[in-house]
Amino acid sequence: MFLRLTYLFFISSLAALPLLAQIDPTAESPAPEAVDLSPDVVDSLEALESVRESLLLVAKDIKEAEAKLRAATEADKPDLVAELNYLSEKQESLKIDFESIATGIDPDDYEGSMNEDFVLANELDTLLEPIIGELKALTEKPRAIEELRSELSRWKGRLVTTENALENLESIPQDRPSEALAEALAETKTIWESRKVQAENRIQAVTYQLEQAERSQPSFIETAREGFRSFYKSRGRNFLLCLIAFFLTFFLLRYIHQRVDRFFPWKKKEKRPFYLRLIDVGLNVFSVLGAVAASLITLYATGDWVLMGLAIILLFGISLAAKNALPKFYDQGRLLLNLGEIREGERVTYNSIPWRVERLSFYSILRNPALRGGELRLPVSQLSGMISRPLSDEGEIWFPSHEGDWVLLPDEGLGRVIAQTPEYVQIVKLGGAKIAIPTADFLGKSPKNLSTGFRISSLFGIDYEHQADCTTTIPETMWAYITKELTTLVGDRDKVVSLKVEFASAGASSLDLAIIADFDGSVAAKYQVYERAIQRFAVECCNEHGWGIPFTQITLHNAFPENESPSPVQAEEKPKLP
Repeated sequence: MFLRLTYLFFISSLAALPLLAQIDPTAESPAPEAVDLSPDVVDSLEALESVRESLLLVAKDIKEAEAKLRAATEADKPDLVAELNYLSEKQESLKIDFESIATGIDPDDYEGSMNEDFVLANELDTLLEPIIGELKALTEKPRAIEELRSELSRWKGRLVTTENALENLESIPQDRPSEALAEALAETKTIWESRKVQAENRIQAVTYQLEQAERSQPSFIETAREGFRSFYKSRGRNFLLCLIAFFLTFFLLRYIHQRVDRFFPWKKKEKRPFYLRLIDVGLNVFSVLGAVAASLITLYATGDWVLMGLAIILLFGISLAAKNALPKFYDQGRLLLNLGEIREGERVTYNSIPWRVERLSFYSILRNPALRGGELRLPVSQLSGMISRPLSDEGEIWFPSHEGDWVLLPDEGLGRVIAQTPEYVQIVKLGGAKIAIPTADFLGKSPKNLSTGFRISSLFGIDYEHQADCTTTIPETMWAYITKELTTLVGDRDKVVSLKVEFASAGASSLDLAIIADFDGSVAAKYQVYERAIQRFAVECCNEHGWGIPFTQITLHNAFPENESPSPVQAEEKPKLP
């Protein structure tokens, strides 16, 4: 509305100019009423007046150029035509400016709304023009020097050509040609001598210009320093503002996202519904897109179209590269929405160690409660190709041991776990030696945890002469004796959970009894002591009751004795040499 009133005011002023010309300036007229105009109206009127004066000056220059063109020679007409075209374009541009200021609307909007064609090549030219102009400005001096060198080389080549031409003309005999031919040769010689002089003069001028240009060209260090200083004053400041806007917006949106997670308790439910996961993914994506938009807005506000063009080209390149990774992004999106092969709250194996999927996000959380520092933060790309399974209702064992447990390993023997992390399990053996085993290797050894309770099974053989009592009296007597001695050794009857002595088998040379003792896990440190003690108590029981303990005897009898071989005939002893 304001611009329309301004335009009407200006048109009415122009329409009143002829009437004002007919009024006698000496006649007295009533004083015009004072009209209060806003600063914007005053500025627009001043701008319109300035453009109008420029139009008058350009129109005057056009008339003068047309008059000169009519009276000019053929040689001067091209320059005058070019000047006239330039003035006409300037006049059209001023008219467009005048109309735009008066109406407040760009005339191209009206013309473009009727017929607007999108040409990709033109759009790319518009986008790349500032970047190419900046590159041309950076290489202006080296390109100028290279052009001078090329021009000098061309003129030197022309000088050689003129010298060869003159030598050929001199080689023509002067007494042979006719008078007309001699005149033609003399005219040709004059032309080539003129060309030689022109080449020599041009070589001298270009050589001087090249020397001046090379002398004034700064060193590489000075050029780099000046370029850095210039970049910092203009592009560098804008680039720094762009980076600040990007990271500030990104971390601000991430902070808001975290505050939303903390503020709403329903976001912390163990099983989050689908729409909450969708919101979570959307907020993460919005953090990146918002940061990119903030950086572009910053470049737009500073008017740095070079950096703006580079940023758009960079984003376009990233978009093209992301097109090839769409299947990968699709799989990762399914994981983030809890629709993939891995689900929150389920069990997954990573690096041969079981983990519980605590949270699926761009950085997912895996947790093992039985390990020290048993929490991993993995990017979602690391989870691709893995498969989880639901947890058992009866509970899951996350690790075969806990810190402080006594374990029995096939190679290392008995030891106490003092630390277990996702990387290593540290064991201390009796005597103080410490062993560090990679966690995956520790699980591969199938360790036997004695701290939850253990059993010692031992075989003990007695002689066949006790065959009548080996299934009745002897096992009962031995059970009573070992129970008494083992209870005394342990010190607490409750630590010995059970003890059995039973006939096991009839061996090749002995009747074998099976001694089976179950112990509480609190006495696991003396596993080897009790294992040896059971054998000792069995021997003592046999000694006390006079039971024989056999040992394996092997006697070989040959049914076919070998014939005695005759003794070899001894050769005569040769005399020794002196």
